[in-house]
Amino acid sequence: MNGPAHWREADLILTGDDPCSYGCPHSGCPHEMAMIGRAIAHGLLANTAAVIAANRLSPADRHEWQKAIDPEYAAEQAAEVTR
Repeated sequence: MNGPAHWREADLILTGDDPCSYGCPHSGCPHEMAMIGRAIAHGLLANTAAVIAANRLSPADRHEWQKAIDPEYAAEQAAEVTR
C-alpha cells in the first residue's frame, strides 16, 4: 500500500456511514475507537510516505497524491477520463 492509498483508506474509515459495525447505540464505543485508531494509523503512514518521498516524487506520483487528498481534483480527473 502506498501513501495515497493509506490516505484514501483513512478517509474511507472516517467518512463511513456507520461508526460501529456492531450496531452499538452510543458513540464512543470500543469498536468506534478502534476504527478511529485504524484511521489515525493509516494517516500517519500516509504522512510518513509523503515526507520520505517529498523531494523525489515523479509527476505521476504527485498526481496520485493530489487525487487522494483533494476530492474536487479527483472528481475533475474522473470526469476528464470519461469524456
